[in-house]
Amino acid sequence: MRNVWHHLRTPTLVRRVMIAQMVLLTLLWCLFLTYVLWEDLRSPPILTGSKTYETIFTMIDRMDDSPQKRTDVLDAFSKALREDYGGSEDPELSISLIVRKNKEIIYASDGAPTGVTNTRYGKIQTIQSEGRSWTSRTLKSENADVEVTLITPAGGWNFFIYLNSRGYYVLPLLVCIPFLLFPAWLSIRIAMRPWNKVVTEIAFRTPEDLSPLKEVPKHRELRQMVDAVNGFLTRVRESTERERVFIADAAHELRTPLAAMRINVEALQAYINSDSQQELLAGIIRSNSRAARLVNQLLLLMHSEARTDTVMAPVPLTTLIQERMAALAPLAAERSIELEFYSHDEIWITGVRERLMSLIDNVIENAVKYSPEGGRVVVEVRSSDASTQLCVSDAGPGIPVELRERVFDRFFRDPNQVQSGSGLGLAIVNAVAQQHNSSVSLSTSAEGGLMVTVNFPNHTSA
Repeated sequence: MRNVWHHLRTPTLVRRVMIAQMVLLTLLWCLFLTYVLWEDLRSPPILTGSKTYETIFTMIDRMDDSPQKRTDVLDAFSKALREDYGGSEDPELSISLIVRKNKEIIYASDGAPTGVTNTRYGKIQTIQSEGRSWTSRTLKSENADVEVTLITPAGGWNFFIYLNSRGYYVLPLLVCIPFLLFPAWLSIRIAMRPWNKVVTEIAFRTPEDLSPLKEVPKHRELRQMVDAVNGFLTRVRESTERERVFIADAAHELRTPLAAMRINVEALQAYINSDSQQELLAGIIRSNSRAARLVNQLLLLMHSEARTDTVMAPVPLTTLIQERMAALAPLAAERSIELEFYSHDEIWITGVRERLMSLIDNVIENAVKYSPEGGRVVVEVRSSDASTQLCVSDAGPGIPVELRERVFDRFFRDPNQVQSGSGLGLAIVNAVAQQHNSSVSLSTSAEGGLMVTVNFPNHTSA
């Protein structure tokens, strides 16, 4: 029930258009109704016609010799008029009949305003009597000195009486609106199909895909929207490319002075015997190493995110992992961390060797860096008919579940992490994996640390 209520409260364009259509229909019908009622108020049809008057004249003429019978017939006729007119039996809300003969009243409806007298025959007049306004018309018989006056309430009362009595004015609106809802909904849904195609294309876009939308509707309004989105994507793509080129150029320019600084500091160490000065120089070298690693990671990230076409070739994944683990063995030995590797056969995948090297290096180096001293890092390659998985597990602090999506963003790090770092390692891994149509997932390892799984589809064996 809560989901239904939430769905009903959520604004939708379809519902908005439907409500607008119903409101517009109601407004148009009310304008038409107001026009009809206004015409009726100005000239009530029951007063403007002559048939009612002629009928009364005939009855009076034929029953002139029987006054009681004439009164009974006129009384019945007056009740019929009030029933047809509406406003109940209240004389202040309904029509009244007054018959005069030789200027004397011979019949008046119950409660009729007998003070109402027209000054002109055949004309509708508004007359004040008994503190109220009345609309009346009087006709005189051609055969006798008989006058018939029909009187209706004037002003606002007549409007409410007509609403009550003329049900055929309001009833069509009440009947039509429910039956118009489904056709209106269906027509709007059909009309919005081009919009839904654009929405579907955008929904299946990856964050890295900034190419123009291919689904360009022919409809002018939607085309303007798609053109605006494509223009925005073009500006974002150009801005991103400028940023990538700038970072790559800056990182490339920094490599040379950092390398020169390290060489000079190492040469200076040979001429200094003081332990305190040696310690200071060692600190400079460590800082230089961190800066050089950050520069290398920036270059790797920019290369991995470059949109230039690269040539994919078969790469022996098992051998490549063994080579990179051998290169990283000294780093693991410094912290007494044991590296373990499990793979049954040589497994080949299609990719770019240099970029796969950066992926493997970052995954294993992160595992070594965050593992406790004396721990172990397990690297395993699993093969199936559909894919090849590279799994790297450690016994470190891991990453909270709520942050596992964000750690793939550049420069983002766990706020509670005490180890130094740049926040680029997993961003590089994710970028390289996407270039190889692969995916990266994070989970908890068997030892309570982090397990990074890279899934390579459509591998080939050799």
